[in-house]
Amino acid sequence: MFNLRLMTSTIVAAASLALAAGAAHATTYDLNLTADPTTIFLFGQDVPGAHLDRGLLDLVGLDAMNTLTVQQGDEIHATVTFDSALTIPGSVDLTSFLFLLSGASFPGGSTDVSGTTELFLGGMSLGSFVSSGLTTGQLANGFGLFPPDNGPVTFDSFTSNFTINELTGSATLDNSRFLYTLFTNVDTPAVPEPATWGLMLVGFGGLGAMLRMRRRLGAGVGAVART
Repeated sequence: MFNLRLMTSTIVAAASLALAAGAAHATTYDLNLTADPTTIFLFGQDVPGAHLDRGLLDLVGLDAMNTLTVQQGDEIHATVTFDSALTIPGSVDLTSFLFLLSGASFPGGSTDVSGTTELFLGGMSLGSFVSSGLTTGQLANGFGLFPPDNGPVTFDSFTSNFTINELTGSATLDNSRFLYTLFTNVDTPAVPEPATWGLMLVGFGGLGAMLRMRRRLGAGVGAVART
């Protein structure tokens, strides 16, 4: 009995040390990106039960010359600054905002992040929102605005701060985009529950993002890591 207790204590201690070591190796990355809103790509998309009006904007600062390698447990603090203000029209049923990070070589399996997104106009905060994203082949941090808060919004910068909760291996990121989606429910006049729409946000986000994947070389500030 004494040996069993000793063995159990040893296992618990070893597990605690392993968890502590993992936490110690987590890294926080500061990522500064820019974008020209006049280059936004607008398109429509029909999916079962809904029509989507979408805008996809390539961001500058993460590319083949400025890559970022992350792993599970790391944090990303991204600041995106537009050359001029961007206005997103109001939606019928839901407006979603997604910050997307991807790479030419990305591990398989699902990814999961959670954090916050904050919108700004002229340096003034328009609101901070709890955001998250469960998807594959990319990291996606986003949130949705439901009626009556889904009217037009104008902003010229935003921050996306999140922790990578699930990632099957290290990922080298070299592409970043911003995607908004205006949802119109076409099946019934009733607006679906927020939880139902929330499950669809990132899945729909991945569909449109793949349509417009341009690589940009040029100005921009790369990632800076701090442990």
